[in-house]
Amino acid sequence: MGHLIGRRILGAAATFILSTLVVFGAAFALPGDPARVIAGRRTVPEATLRAIRIKYHLDETLPQQYLRWLGGLLRGDFGQSYASRRPVTDILVEALPVTAKLLGLTLVVELTGGAVLGVLAAGRRGGRFDSGVLASCVIGLAVPAFVLGAVVQDVFGVRWRILPVAGTSSTFAYVLPACTLAVTGYAVAARVMRSQAMTHRSEPHVVVARAKGVSEGAITRRHVVRNALIPFVTFVGLEIGTLAGGSIVTERIFNLPGVGRVVARAISQRDNALIIGFTMAVIAVYLVVDLLADLVAVVLDPRLRVQ
Repeated sequence: MGHLIGRRILGAAATFILSTLVVFGAAFALPGDPARVIAGRRTVPEATLRAIRIKYHLDETLPQQYLRWLGGLLRGDFGQSYASRRPVTDILVEALPVTAKLLGLTLVVELTGGAVLGVLAAGRRGGRFDSGVLASCVIGLAVPAFVLGAVVQDVFGVRWRILPVAGTSSTFAYVLPACTLAVTGYAVAARVMRSQAMTHRSEPHVVVARAKGVSEGAITRRHVVRNALIPFVTFVGLEIGTLAGGSIVTERIFNLPGVGRVVARAISQRDNALIIGFTMAVIAVYLVVDLLADLVAVVLDPRLRVQ
């Protein structure tokens, strides 16, 4: 077990270092001059721009900038925002509570709904309920978030006046954005659980248990769900990073003052330091969650330790 954890940690560390190269290079490949962003996008003398480049080390070569930035990153320093002149860490921490609430509720909605409906659909394979779940999955994968967000705002907020359509005035303000963000993940979760549940329902030990008169509910709880959770846990690890990226669009639609809206503004302002800081934070969280998901999968299925 310790050897497995060590290998996973080394793999995660190598992935993180390689991702820093890709993210840093991609951010500086964007069009525009960061020095002009720092100057406020106004007409300034070339001498002022030169002084800004020297202050923020933008006059150095790209490898030199990368090594300087990587050294700070390994010390927990994400740099300073070009636009607001504030530490990137402080900006992200201030906006984090809103995004954390949104992502937490989103995970509850999509994982609970996807797991439960997927298992139920597997037990009613070919029936109307199964067809309805599959149809909802197709719709969830096909409809873009910005379209769905506009629709639910109009229906539940404007016409029916059931839920708030923007802001964070109350806890209920997170319901519509969370449901909007959860649709795609729900579709994938339901299909994963349905497929795995159908596979394990035909396993020999399940057939024997059914022949002995064990109830379908007991079979589902003891034999089907536990084994089906192994790939589902892996999906959860992947979904964390996907949700963090998807929150950018959703928070803009529902005007939530979270990390997504901050990063969307940073992209429009060419604020490389903030863009890179957010991306690396998402990658770090994804790697940690993925490592934890692997360990949970090993606990659920000890055979993975041998593999």
